[in-house]
Amino acid sequence: MADLSAFNPNNVDDLASRIVQQVSGEAKTWWDKNSGLMTGYVRSLAEAAFQTTTALANGTITAVQANSATRAQKLAFEQTVEFTEFETLVLAQRIVDAVFTVIGWVIYNRTGINLTPGLVQPKAAAGGT
Repeated sequence: MADLSAFNPNNVDDLASRIVQQVSGEAKTWWDKNSGLMTGYVRSLAEAAFQTTTALANGTITAVQANSATRAQKLAFEQTVEFTEFETLVLAQRIVDAVFTVIGWVIYNRTGINLTPGLVQPKAAAGGT
């Protein structure tokens, strides 16, 4: 997250712009982490489905076996979707945290009062080395 220790917006538009910038950063981080996972899972699912279809069409497996394989693929993909739903909840919390970190810094920078639990001050701003 960017150093907000000197952030002191002049107006609502400046504050809103910074909030959007912080939220966009969190969303990009989430997307970078999860889009590759989802792409890999979808590719794996597509490969399994294609192999099942080919085996069924070639008579290598029966319709019952193909049905069983497809159901197993569905269960595995449902777990992937559940994982992604969890990651989305994590993103939602990170967005809330990012927004209120920006707001917390604005309040602190203008008043010297820290109303945001967990507001982390950079070492230089906190008097550290």
